[in-house]
Amino acid sequence: MQMKDSKAHWENIYQTKKFPEVSWYQEKPETSLKIIRSFNLPKSAKIIDVGGGDSYLVDFLLEEGYENISVLDISAKALQKAKKRLGVKGKNINWIAADITEFEPQVHYDLWHDRAAFHFLTEAAKIEKYKEVLKTSLNKEA
Repeated sequence: MQMKDSKAHWENIYQTKKFPEVSWYQEKPETSLKIIRSFNLPKSAKIIDVGGGDSYLVDFLLEEGYENISVLDISAKALQKAKKRLGVKGKNINWIAADITEFEPQVHYDLWHDRAAFHFLTEAAKIEKYKEVLKTSLNKEA
């Protein structure tokens, strides 16, 4: 699927479905939260949620006091839904509307979270590009 087609596909999903109707919906992302907590990161750690879209993970990270969160999704519509849901609580989130395989990060992240975005990549070139972006995006000190 070409990037333009992929973006249109995901915009359509978030335009036509309510979040609880998608297969990856979780009311509370317990497993992700448990894994993130296991790293004992400082609340100032730079965290990116790749494919986070309208996920509730960002809500819970904010609730737990994390201060430096980025949410990346190919669907601007998904990010808009999350922004609207969070209101003023989401004002300091770095919302990134981008295809992860085309993403050029401006910072290095201490934690990279991806619950489902990688799963949807089916082309070898896109998978390799994802891995390259991941490797160059992580803070080597963390």
